[in-house]
Amino acid sequence: ERIMQSCGLFDAGNVTSEDIVYITLPLHHSSAFLVGVHGCIMKGATIVLRARFSASQFWDDCRKYNITVIQYIGEVLRYLCSVPQRSNDQDHKVRLAIGNGIRADVWREFIRRFGNINILEFYGSTEGNISFVNYTGKIGAVGRVNWLHKKILRYELIKYDVEKDEPVRDENGYCIRVSKGKPGLLICKITQYAPFSGYAGAKQETEKKQLRDVFQKGDLYFNSGDLLVIDNDNFIYFHDRTGDTFR
Repeated sequence: ERIMQSCGLFDAGNVTSEDIVYITLPLHHSSAFLVGVHGCIMKGATIVLRARFSASQFWDDCRKYNITVIQYIGEVLRYLCSVPQRSNDQDHKVRLAIGNGIRADVWREFIRRFGNINILEFYGSTEGNISFVNYTGKIGAVGRVNWLHKKILRYELIKYDVEKDEPVRDENGYCIRVSKGKPGLLICKITQYAPFSGYAGAKQETEKKQLRDVFQKGDLYFNSGDLLVIDNDNFIYFHDRTGDTFR
């Protein structure tokens, strides 16, 4: 089921058997393996693997192998933008970049320098029960609130005390939803449609990822550990990560 969901990103990007996908990420990373490799298998697309990412040789490889789709995580696209400019920066066939973690300023610089490449930014985690896809191309966003999506996956953004590293609760002990434009902890109700299997052999870590009695007695939500923001146009943005972890 998780593999099928991950491969859905290739559907969102209209990837076909005619595409050639360049993967420089380590295959133990879920994005490379679940999205990249399995996506190519499902679509019958060609995979070009590189043992180690190289910013200086990236576009030479794309030209050599006629790459049409690339994958990225975190700072990969920033590394590409930091390489000295060349006269042939836009001489390639890449039409789509799939990944997560690109900053808005890097996004703008990337398409300015390397051409009109469609960025398919998504949000999600291997163990999480909620994900978003920026199918509109809105720079900086990870997705947009969709009525049907929210009806099935019952997620909320709640007030979070960064200093205490815990959700803020009202006088009745329940969590408080944030208003639009304000950062809040992303949580998603654990249901049969949005399950959370936990971490194998790590009961304590699994328990930390579960929030109980959130809006009423007995309810159970997955704690993403991420602070997100929803603007007045319902676009969703990554804001920060709680605790001492980083994105």
